[in-house]
Amino acid sequence: MPTPSARRDRGFILVALIFLVLVGALLLAAMAFLYGTATGAEATQNGGGQTFTAAESGDQYGVYYLETNYWNKLPPTPLTLPAQTPSVPDPACPPVVTVTKAGGNYFVTSVATCAGSAARWTVVRTVTATRKQGKITYTVTAWAQQ
Repeated sequence: MPTPSARRDRGFILVALIFLVLVGALLLAAMAFLYGTATGAEATQNGGGQTFTAAESGDQYGVYYLETNYWNKLPPTPLTLPAQTPSVPDPACPPVVTVTKAGGNYFVTSVATCAGSAARWTVVRTVTATRKQGKITYTVTAWAQQ
């Protein structure tokens, strides 16, 4: 039986090398795609958390604003609070806080939209105002988020 010569094997090694380079390039491309997808999903999730925190802090500030500024009189409605509140965790994502009245309840609504992540949250607290001995106390009776 004749043994294969080195000259005939040279073509096979070239084909195997090209195959290995292509497989390596495909693996590298797949890893880059998966990394980009995971990073994008993480950014969206973090942006949603940031937006929720901003909306919730604006909502809590709205209740605090009622308690400190309207302890001796009822607030006018609708009342829009300043966008830059001291309790906002991220000034780039300020909530819009409004106070409205329906029936005997006040609704403190905080809407935050963070542009970087395109996330939007709305947090609503239902607050009842009761007058006792010349003072008004505000009690949170319900809380919802969207």
